[in-house]
Amino acid sequence: MLHIGEFAGMTGLSVKALRHYDEKGVLVPADVDPDSGYRRYGEEQVRSGVIVKALRDAGVPLAAVGVSVAGADPSTAIDVHHRLVLEQREQEDHAFAQARSVVASLAAPVEIVERALPPQPYVGRVLTVPRGDEDAVTDDDANEQFSQLYVALQEAGVGPTGTFWTALRPGEQGAVEIVCCWPTSSQLEPTWGGDETTVDVLPERTELAAVWRSEPGVELPEGSTHPAVVALFDAIAERGITMPTTELRQRVLGQTADEYTVEVSITLP
Repeated sequence: MLHIGEFAGMTGLSVKALRHYDEKGVLVPADVDPDSGYRRYGEEQVRSGVIVKALRDAGVPLAAVGVSVAGADPSTAIDVHHRLVLEQREQEDHAFAQARSVVASLAAPVEIVERALPPQPYVGRVLTVPRGDEDAVTDDDANEQFSQLYVALQEAGVGPTGTFWTALRPGEQGAVEIVCCWPTSSQLEPTWGGDETTVDVLPERTELAAVWRSEPGVELPEGSTHPAVVALFDAIAERGITMPTTELRQRVLGQTADEYTVEVSITLP
């Protein structure tokens, strides 16, 4: 039989690792002195020790190593772990590419403008995004509301009179409200459109707006905050503006996927 030090030398496993594997039941010594606790290993365990080291060096989880030592084919454990590692690498590569894309998108030029605007009546539909459930509202949900409102305005002969916009504002209990808005030629009755429709007016105001223009062939990373939003908050910070409430309004101008403009604005206090 081999003393623990000899066994360590033969297998390449450290004495500390051998003790750990014994405690975990992965590689149990053939004999343990009941008085001293000194471990000894059988010659037939050298093969298992070498396999344990090889699997652990490859990052195979301890549980799978234990199964292999117990008699399963070590190649199976290697293949399974290898597939998992390749999947993880693919995810990591995607994350790296996404990070580079986000950083590059934030380096693109964004025009910051202040503009005085007259009152603008509008109607809107509110979609509520509960706190912690950002996926509760999709683009399809918003597009459906825009379509329904557009048809209703056309049938009533009151618009719309321009480009739609989306407003983001704080809701109750940490929620966020997304308001899908169409401009109208005049202010409608408060009850127009029923309880689910908001009828209001953007007052005469001075807006701070970030204007981002697309570049042909350049796609924005999915799931990332739009560069125009980031640029707008940069401008707010640079000007030392304190906002009592934050309502962001976003408009998309343009008809093609390659040539369009995104405007994000706030009303200055």
